[in-house]
Amino acid sequence: HTIAALRRQGVDRFLVCRGWQGAAFDAQLAELGGGVELVDCPDFATTGMLESLRLAVRRLDASGGFYVAYGDIVFRPSIARQLREAPSAMAAVVHAGVPGVQSKGFAEVEAVTSSGTGASRAIRRIGKNRHVRRDEIAGEFAGLVKVTPAGRAMVEEAFRRLWPENGACTGGATGGGLPWWLEPVESASVCDLLQLLADDGGSIEPVVVFGGWHEVNTPQDLTRAQNDTPMFLSEDYARVQVAAMGACLLSEANDLKRPLPIVAQELNVDLSKLECLLRGDLDVGDALDVLRRMSEVYPVPLNDLWLDADDTDGGVRLFTADAAEATSRVLDRPSASGERTPYYEYRDAAMSRCSQFRPEWIKELRIVPSGDPNHADVQLNNGHLMMQTTLFIGPVDFYYTDRHGVVRREAMNTGDSNFISPFVPHSFTAREPGTDAIIIAVTFGGHVRRAFTEFSRVGAKQVFSLAGDLRDPALVRRCTLRRMMEAECMSEAALAVAVKPSLAADRVAQLVAGEVPSHDEVEALAGALHVRVSDLHVCPLEEREEVVVTRSAGSWAEARVTDTYRLAPLARTRHQPDLKTFDLEVLDGAQPGDELRCGLHTFCYHFGAEPVELSWEGRDGRSRSARLRPGDSAYLAPMTVHRFSVVPDADACRAGGVGGRANP
Repeated sequence: HTIAALRRQGVDRFLVCRGWQGAAFDAQLAELGGGVELVDCPDFATTGMLESLRLAVRRLDASGGFYVAYGDIVFRPSIARQLREAPSAMAAVVHAGVPGVQSKGFAEVEAVTSSGTGASRAIRRIGKNRHVRRDEIAGEFAGLVKVTPAGRAMVEEAFRRLWPENGACTGGATGGGLPWWLEPVESASVCDLLQLLADDGGSIEPVVVFGGWHEVNTPQDLTRAQNDTPMFLSEDYARVQVAAMGACLLSEANDLKRPLPIVAQELNVDLSKLECLLRGDLDVGDALDVLRRMSEVYPVPLNDLWLDADDTDGGVRLFTADAAEATSRVLDRPSASGERTPYYEYRDAAMSRCSQFRPEWIKELRIVPSGDPNHADVQLNNGHLMMQTTLFIGPVDFYYTDRHGVVRREAMNTGDSNFISPFVPHSFTAREPGTDAIIIAVTFGGHVRRAFTEFSRVGAKQVFSLAGDLRDPALVRRCTLRRMMEAECMSEAALAVAVKPSLAADRVAQLVAGEVPSHDEVEALAGALHVRVSDLHVCPLEEREEVVVTRSAGSWAEARVTDTYRLAPLARTRHQPDLKTFDLEVLDGAQPGDELRCGLHTFCYHFGAEPVELSWEGRDGRSRSARLRPGDSAYLAPMTVHRFSVVPDADACRAGGVGGRANP
């Protein structure tokens, strides 16, 4: 990643300093591309990074500048560009957000303080244990330094002082000794060198960034970095994304009847910057700044301007079982004794910011063998706005509260599934000690979730008066008809006049009160209100539809078989026609599997025993493939052509297709 980012800035030679597990680079050297050399650091176990830097500088050409980059960081290409454009002899990237405080604590952060403003701003303190307070710092050193030819002369002079030809360290402190933070010099860091240069009067410019940088030391760090999509955008795609946002800005400006020069004046933004936005020539971060300004000055929501970057690889986003395990967290709930004890272990699964659902791997930690739905160890939630479809793996007890307030229990097993309507209280427990009880819970909001911001502004009571409750068909008919009448500014008396002679006034009153209309009556009302007949149709939510439970045996009895797959339909509901879930088995003949494609967002979880190959066609026309192992998951964007195939020498396997397809 670092090599690719610096190549964009014109760097063509790279020295990779390797120590512990350094042999791993031998197998990867060809993948890193041309111009990459390996520098062995034989004393890595007893020396600091400054020794690695000294060994590398000795391998450089006699003159010229260079960059220094830590090996455990990833960053957006724009940060490398900002560093390259810094005019000073030396410059170091400083993250103003100080993200290391959250993971390491302030004492372990390489803190930076500075003095001066504008072009004269310079680093004064840098590194750990520099006796600075949190409120004094400018940020955290981000492990990136630019050294120009003039700066290189400063660095090499410092090296001569620290490692003179006779081997003695003279240092620069009074009395001939090293400063305390440089002793012993063998263990010194890059920050120690920068501090020495700053103390000697060298000007090191801080290049301050506010995001787009991650230190990766743990699997959790890697997950956070992978979710920072703009970091991994190619220049071409970043330009396409920025240009698309520019088109949105231009469309809003046209709606506001403001030519671009007037927009620039009112936003206090250079016209040339807006023109760069329209061409896609701005950095993603700079484009966001312009869009925020547009939203602040004009009554235009930011989400009407901002387009989330495509975080998929050609339409697919993969999430391995190892990555899922790295996100593990345990939630406690009260037990029968009153103490809070572990109830669920949660792990993330494949998600995309462009999708409409949130899948989770959930292990049931509370064991309730009694089968009593009212047992004190069973802790139901309050339900949630999102709808949920669930795949069961192992012996899991599923509990929910029906519309009469009665807690129900369903004993579920591998391959069973369910659908849970919004705000239905529910819970899951294990029922057999020593046996894993797991669910794959896919929550989604459909049309309601996309309109949630507007609903929040209107208020829950007002929304209820507009929509009613599908559990009460008469109420819904009444709310629907009154909503249409209010939109048409029409009273009940006016409606009665409008539908004459088809309907009498007393019949209109009955229909407005919620009585069931005939087809002819619906047609008369729709004509008077200038709406479609379907707009007045009410499909009630029957009691058996609030929670739908599907058994594996029943699903497989209805399975459809092709040459390469068996597809068993899982939980369905007529109220969510775009919810299509399957248990998909990849057959031996899938070499390759049949082509699949649909206009819905798709989630896949592999709960079988053998690996399976997922291949797909990217939007760029390139073919891609990846091996899905048990516990892996994948997100597929709408209209992505894909197929599942058996891995050579593997038995037929289930691809775990809880295909959580939601309305795109």
